[in-house]
Amino acid sequence: MTSSLHQRQQQMMQALLNGSDEITQYIHSDDQLNAEQRLSIYQSGYRIRLREVIDNDHPVLGRYLGDELFDQLSQGYIDAAPSAYRSLRYYCDPLPDYLRHDAFFSQHPQIAELARFERCLLTAFDAADRDTVTATTLQQTPPEHWPTLQLRFHPSLQLFNTPFNVVEIWQALKMERQPPDPLPQPECWVVWRNHERLTEFRSAEPLEQALLNCFLHGGDFSQAAELVAAQVNENAAAAKLLTILFRWLELGWIHQLNHGQTPHLDIV
Repeated sequence: MTSSLHQRQQQMMQALLNGSDEITQYIHSDDQLNAEQRLSIYQSGYRIRLREVIDNDHPVLGRYLGDELFDQLSQGYIDAAPSAYRSLRYYCDPLPDYLRHDAFFSQHPQIAELARFERCLLTAFDAADRDTVTATTLQQTPPEHWPTLQLRFHPSLQLFNTPFNVVEIWQALKMERQPPDPLPQPECWVVWRNHERLTEFRSAEPLEQALLNCFLHGGDFSQAAELVAAQVNENAAAAKLLTILFRWLELGWIHQLNHGQTPHLDIV
C-alpha cells in the first residue's frame, strides 16, 4: 500500500513538473469532468502558484519588463526550472542564472543583474538573526589583540558587485519614475538588514571595498591598516581605519570580533 501510494505521488509530481499523463488512469472521471480535465486543473494551479512566487519576489523586475515580457520570462522559467525545493522561498534563486543564459534575455544583461539585486534584498531581509558588536566591545579589546583582530559579519550583509547601473534603475522604478538607460558602470553596493529589521543598501567606495575584501579573506587589523596607509597619509591611517570600523559597528554590520579565525561575508 505504501509503495503504491508513493508511486501515485511520483506520477502526480511528474504530471505537474513535465506534463506526464500516467496518473490520469487513476483519476476519477464523471459527467462534468474527465480525468484529463481534472489533471489540467491541478497543472494550471501549480503554474499559477509558481507565477505568483516570481511576481512576489521580483516586483521591480516585473515593472521594468512590462506585462508581456514578464509573462514570457515567467513561462520560460517555469518550463526550464521545475521547483526542486520544499519551500517556495528558494524557487527563484536560479532566476538570475536563467536570465543570463536564455537566448532572448541574455541579450540584455542588465535584466539578470536586476533580478540578482532583488535576490540580494530578499536574502538580507530573511537572513538569520545574530547579535552585533558595539563600539564599546571594540574599545575594550586589549591592545595586544588589535594587530590580529578579524571580523565576522552579520549574516544579512552582502556585497553586490555589478557591471551595470542596475541599482539606480531599481531605485527609479521603485519610486515610479522613468528608469535610466542601462550603462556599463561597475559598482559595488553593500546590502544588509538594519537594527530595525529593514533592508538597506549603500554604495561602497574603493577603500571600503578593499577593507571588506581584506577581512573577508581572513585579513586582520594590521593588514587592513597597511591597505589604508597605501591610500592616505601613513600618520592618518589608523584614525581612518578606526573611523570606518566604528561606522560598520554603528550600522550593525559586525557580528563578532575574532582573533585568528576566518570571518564570513557573502559577495554576489
